Amino acid sequence: MADVRPFRGLRYSPRLGPLLSDVVCPPYDVISHERQQALEGNSPYNAVHVELPQALGGDRYARAGQTFDQWVQEGVLVRDEDPSYYLLRHMFHQGGKAFERWGLTVCVRLEEFEHRIVLPHEETGAGAKEDRFQLIDACRANLSPILSLYRDPARRIRDAIEEIAQRPFSVSARYDGDQELAMWVVDASEIGDAVQSALRDAPLFIADGHHRYETALRYRDEMRQRNGSWAEDEAFNFVMMVLTDFSDPGLLLLPYHRSVGGMDPPTLTALRNRLLEAFQIQAFDSDPTFPQALEEAVAQRSNEVALGLLGPDGEGPYLLTLENDNIKDELRAMPGGAGLIDSEGWVLHQAVLEPVLGSLAADHVRYVHNPQEAWDGVVQGREQMAFFLKPFPMDLFQAIVPTGLRLPSKSTFFHPKLPTGLVFNPLEGPL
Repeated sequence: MADVRPFRGLRYSPRLGPLLSDVVCPPYDVISHERQQALEGNSPYNAVHVELPQALGGDRYARAGQTFDQWVQEGVLVRDEDPSYYLLRHMFHQGGKAFERWGLTVCVRLEEFEHRIVLPHEETGAGAKEDRFQLIDACRANLSPILSLYRDPARRIRDAIEEIAQRPFSVSARYDGDQELAMWVVDASEIGDAVQSALRDAPLFIADGHHRYETALRYRDEMRQRNGSWAEDEAFNFVMMVLTDFSDPGLLLLPYHRSVGGMDPPTLTALRNRLLEAFQIQAFDSDPTFPQALEEAVAQRSNEVALGLLGPDGEGPYLLTLENDNIKDELRAMPGGAGLIDSEGWVLHQAVLEPVLGSLAADHVRYVHNPQEAWDGVVQGREQMAFFLKPFPMDLFQAIVPTGLRLPSKSTFFHPKLPTGLVFNPLEGPL
């Protein structure tokens, strides 16, 4: 079973007030340069100063560590006296509808994936892991949480959450536009029994934060080597997570689209030919034509493998459906292919991008949340093609992940991203 614990979080001092809108930020991997500058301007204590530090002529990681230490020394960040759980309500809008997602911020003992206690689902890149390792080593803390999912059909945790949520929250913030955050600091005695009983035999599924989890494993191993001797309850043996129930109505999986560019003419021709070989291609007619309409048309084709495509110089758009029976058979014969053939991202990678681009796929493919951004990249000549995908099916996610299969990078986009700055997890001393 997962070893899930309360912890003594490091939080912004009450002197900053109960509203933390000026100091929270999104995780590093979705912050543009322009957004970074805006966040830095919100407050000298905005979490972006440590989550995504600027070098400014020096070592950016050392700068983050110095800033983090200074905030602690000045009392900007204060550590809670007692181990606590941190209950998060995340309110947002999507597609014109209002949602709220609930999560419990905890610390979880780090486990190697082969133990099948914490389950990954995506491949990771060395560059991002090295970046996060340098940051965690400089700050000696988990700055942003990993989002993980669990099953609790008896609603033990949910019932406890609903009772806690009846009282006033501890802090709140407006976040990333019109999103609203509220957090309750919860004594371990109030919810600990529900957490332990619900998760006794339940694995945790990493939804977002694979790089941070693998980085935390590396940091744990490094600290064990540096210290020589260590105790099981030392904080570096754990990592900060927000746990959300699979049945939470605010848990949304949205699509990751693909932009492809930088190909020479022969490679572009080869990619076109492979698409023609694998897919039936038909013009997409919409008045007016815009990426959201293409995205919606693809999503409506729920009973077949379907993609949207915008070609070079704005050619198209097109609807693509997988029709080649030989390619279908080849895909089904691959590990996990019988299930993954229903995932457009996996099919695109295995049937088209990998055969044509091979090991250079990472140099040519970008992953984009916003369909307008993917569309504009092609129309404005920065990219050569844009593929518009459906979300990865949630039931397939729950079926595939326990088998140990890893999906291609950026197969899933759990929306919205968790904030950085509501609570930090120091990694020095006992948890």
